[in-house]
Amino acid sequence: MTSRLVSRVIGLWVRPEVSSEQTLEALRALHNDPAVRLCYVLETGGVADSATLASTCRKLGLPDPDEEFVFGNRELGRSLVILRPSKGLFLRRRSRSQSRRLTMLIEAATAVRDAEPKTVEALPLFLVPVGIYWGRAPGKERGWFSMMFNEDWEVAGRLRKALTTFLHGRHTLLQFSEPMAMAPILHENLDGPRTLRMASRVLRVHFRLRRQATVGPDLSHRRTLINEVISDAAVRALINDAGPADSRARRRAEAKAQSYAMEIAADLSYSTVRFFDRLLTWLWNRIYDGIRLGGTERLHEVVEGSELVYVPCHRSHFDYLLLSYVLYKQGLSLPYIAAGINLNLPVVGGMLRRGGAFFLRRSFSGNRLYASVFHAYVKALQTRGYPLEYFIEGGRSRTGRLLPPKVGMLSMTIQAFLADSRRPVKFVPVYFGYERLIEGTSFISELRGDGKKKESLFGLVRSLRRLRETFGEVYVNFGEPIDLADYLDTHAGNWRESELESGEKPEWLSETLDQLGWEILERINSATAVTPISMLALALLGTPRHALAMDDLKHQLKLYQKLFAQTPYSASTTMPDMSVDEIIAHGLDMGAISIESDKLGEIAVLPADQAVLLTYFRNNILHLTAVHALVAACFINERAVSESELERFASLVSPYIRMELRLRWREDDLPKLVRIIVKVFCGAGMLIRDGEMLRRPPAGAQEAHALSQLGQAVVPILQRYFMAIVLMHRYGSGSLTQGKLEALCQLCAERLSILYGMRSPDFFDKRLFRAFASALRDSGVTTLNADRCLEYEFDFDAIEQQARRVLGEPLRQAILVVTEVPENLVLGEQASVSAES
Repeated sequence: MTSRLVSRVIGLWVRPEVSSEQTLEALRALHNDPAVRLCYVLETGGVADSATLASTCRKLGLPDPDEEFVFGNRELGRSLVILRPSKGLFLRRRSRSQSRRLTMLIEAATAVRDAEPKTVEALPLFLVPVGIYWGRAPGKERGWFSMMFNEDWEVAGRLRKALTTFLHGRHTLLQFSEPMAMAPILHENLDGPRTLRMASRVLRVHFRLRRQATVGPDLSHRRTLINEVISDAAVRALINDAGPADSRARRRAEAKAQSYAMEIAADLSYSTVRFFDRLLTWLWNRIYDGIRLGGTERLHEVVEGSELVYVPCHRSHFDYLLLSYVLYKQGLSLPYIAAGINLNLPVVGGMLRRGGAFFLRRSFSGNRLYASVFHAYVKALQTRGYPLEYFIEGGRSRTGRLLPPKVGMLSMTIQAFLADSRRPVKFVPVYFGYERLIEGTSFISELRGDGKKKESLFGLVRSLRRLRETFGEVYVNFGEPIDLADYLDTHAGNWRESELESGEKPEWLSETLDQLGWEILERINSATAVTPISMLALALLGTPRHALAMDDLKHQLKLYQKLFAQTPYSASTTMPDMSVDEIIAHGLDMGAISIESDKLGEIAVLPADQAVLLTYFRNNILHLTAVHALVAACFINERAVSESELERFASLVSPYIRMELRLRWREDDLPKLVRIIVKVFCGAGMLIRDGEMLRRPPAGAQEAHALSQLGQAVVPILQRYFMAIVLMHRYGSGSLTQGKLEALCQLCAERLSILYGMRSPDFFDKRLFRAFASALRDSGVTTLNADRCLEYEFDFDAIEQQARRVLGEPLRQAILVVTEVPENLVLGEQASVSAES
């Protein structure tokens, strides 16, 4: 029995990190039930492991494994089972016999079952697998000394264990797994020996999967992995093609492939990971008020036995570090991260590479050998079971909206899965939510037309000055995972019959990639974390002067809370656990808003230097209220509208808003959703039902003001759409290419934003007009003729009538004026846009 003295001595040095608060709560709940018996299970035993477990349990208020354990008619001495016992005094080796204490426990449980077979399903016996990972470093092929102290070396002598405890006592993870009920195993009615074998097998599989999920598969030496890449059939074929009859040409091609692989490959080092752990803990505590997590329970549900591919949105350069840090603290294996070659800076690039980053060039065009080497590297990582991470948008969003998906990495993942589909692949969407961005100012300057600043070591050092500032809280939400096999079964039913030659792509791949890319974006949006700053931005940016009386601001924030609660966007969406007063106080502390006073009371104001920056955070959550705002917008210039007209208007514009904001709603969902929103508005006094007609409250009522403010959220989107339709009407069908239409729209939007006070650069972002033009083609409104020009036919008078209702006459007239653009200026703009694209 492990003595309390030994536990206390080891506890002075060993301070393990314990993961999964949800599991701890489940254990405490079972512990509080006097009828339940909990028995811990360690995969391999030893004084250090047993003492560490005992010390940790006492600190956490869990059952002490050293306490007397009685079940049925058996006394086990203590509530701890060693699944794979060892023997030998100094050179420890695995015993071939079954665990003696597990054997006794199974015998006692089967005796209880046989005595009272009707109660077997309620048998109150639970096994709690516990993993203790000293140093958390997977094995690496670097020689006997390194292997001697890694997590996976099997022969564990007492000297080696003592040194491991000394070296890694402060870098140890202790992981409680979900309690495993013995009732289902006993319900099989097997005899004692077979029940023992079944329980042992279940536990062995669990420990193997949990170990791989926590520390990852064995790490090969970087050179070993690179040799595997160079030996890939597709890479060898290109090397041989370089000089079929010239050995020197083949050697040069192979050397080039080697250099590409060295340029790409990560070199994960757990000493570097531990350094980053300490550095980032200090950094996050320095600049953030906290890291809030959502959806971790669904992540832990899928991690065991699966190849995980994390597909986050991309907000900041901190995203790379933040996700790896969160996963490490959750007790999960670190992913290999696809990073742009622009981040391979002196010193920094090497650190990122040892933290798990592998680098890719922005374009593979014209370099078949590089593309083949990169593809082979990704396939090697995936085949070996390493988790992957890449940003589905490609680059960082400058507007706060999600960018269209880049499917290159998705394609490689799917093709590697087709080559070997034995291990399930699951995509995990990840949402990052910030309250302030270190890159915010540069994003705004880029949207205004300044060139993108190239990453450099000097720029990184200069940005470190901002680390003295406060950046609020940061949010990391894990969305609903996508099982690749299930997805392909639904969208590419014959994928299992695909027999591919080297480098060949199946016919169904292109369409499936697009669908999967959009599905991932929609699930990222579904996992949105609503922040206090984004709620304040949504409320204040809808006002003409970015200011609201304090009472009106509180009313607007309460309205958003009610809308989010009564019409939730998704079960994965998270809300701030704050009152309206706390949200406003937080905005003041962050400098996002300021307060001005007059004789009538306080006014909340967006400072001039904050208004443009806050459009980014409003855009983070705009999709959550888009359909609500569409309904509200119909009453900005109309006193009464029929419910059927609301449904028609929503159906008319929703395909384009869905494309821009990556909405999860489908066209068939809209009528029901509009009716639900109308019911909520009527319940809040924002609409008054009069038979089929719906009326807004009288002018001056706070509810009427709230309705108008809500509707303003989508007015800029509708302005852009109407502007594009006006330009198409002016030029006529068959005279505009898509590129020319985008250039015209961007030029006119920039002019409109200057003349009419809409100085937000995201209003004239060219990507938004590109998305709208693509949506027109996807919905069949436009087609391409032989000259690559857009052909279309629509009822302009009906669209103009809708614009007059929603946008109002002054704004409609303003759009008609700014769309009168000289042809020669348009051609100049078109040339620059085409060159940039």
